[in-house]
Amino acid sequence: MTKSSLVKFVIGLAVLAIVAVLFIRSVRSTRAEPFVVDREGLTGWTLVQPSVPDPMGAWLAVTPPPQLATSLGRDVFDRGGESVSYPNPAQVPLLLQSEFVRALAGRVSPEEIVALARAAGFESMMWEPRCVGHRRVSEPGVSRAVYFVLFETEAIDRFRQQVSALLRASGTDSTGFDPLALSPVLVVAGLDADFSRWMPLRAESEIDCVAPVHVM
Repeated sequence: MTKSSLVKFVIGLAVLAIVAVLFIRSVRSTRAEPFVVDREGLTGWTLVQPSVPDPMGAWLAVTPPPQLATSLGRDVFDRGGESVSYPNPAQVPLLLQSEFVRALAGRVSPEEIVALARAAGFESMMWEPRCVGHRRVSEPGVSRAVYFVLFETEAIDRFRQQVSALLRASGTDSTGFDPLALSPVLVVAGLDADFSRWMPLRAESEIDCVAPVHVM
């Protein structure tokens, strides 16, 4: 390679690097723009016991009106330009199937747990979104990512603390159930459809939040 060719090659690499940096900055800037949701989608949620297998691995969950997750998932795709999958149905897990089988089955009755969830008012409350969060894990040969809405509510923590109290009242060691392991999150998209791999998800707003949510 001649000196002139080498200089052109180095310049070409530098240009590609600059373009890549600008593209990444553009994507990050776009992702950081506020997501907009309709206020009607934040009420009228439904308490459900999903069938097995469930894409989120939930034993008990709350489902929002379909348009909420659909709109947010579409925005995630438009901003990131990545091929994503969407959970069907989209839901906020309250208790995971793995948690119930491991720590609660045969110790606390399902009816008691569902009664606690109904008393918590999940179906009548206004769900207040804090932010859209994002997690990514890069492993050899594969990259996984998930996008979710983190909500401003202590109701799930209180409910799970009550479940833990039921477990202790049964005379069983409650260390197999962590009431703080699960945050109030609605997963709206991911790079693959195996959403249960992200559960339980304890979100940290300072780390996970990538964009605010505006309610219209």
